[in-house]
Amino acid sequence: MRKTLIRGAAAFAIALGAFAFAGTASADELTAPVVVPSHPTGADYVNAWNESGALAGAGAAGLVSSAWAGAIPSIVQGALG
Repeated sequence: MRKTLIRGAAAFAIALGAFAFAGTASADELTAPVVVPSHPTGADYVNAWNESGALAGAGAAGLVSSAWAGAIPSIVQGALG
């Protein structure tokens, strides 16, 4: 019982983190691939890392929302026969 609870909590925390990263930047601010200047500073690397995380979070959030949007019609169709 305790292992199941810990695994569920870990999965929830990972999903929550992905949604948090997706909410930090708007779609207008994100560009892929992330561009680093030709003479980067430490701050440029940090910004590139943060933008990459935001892109990954936005992709994960999009995947989850697409799966959820596709699941609802499937559930309804299955329930109605």
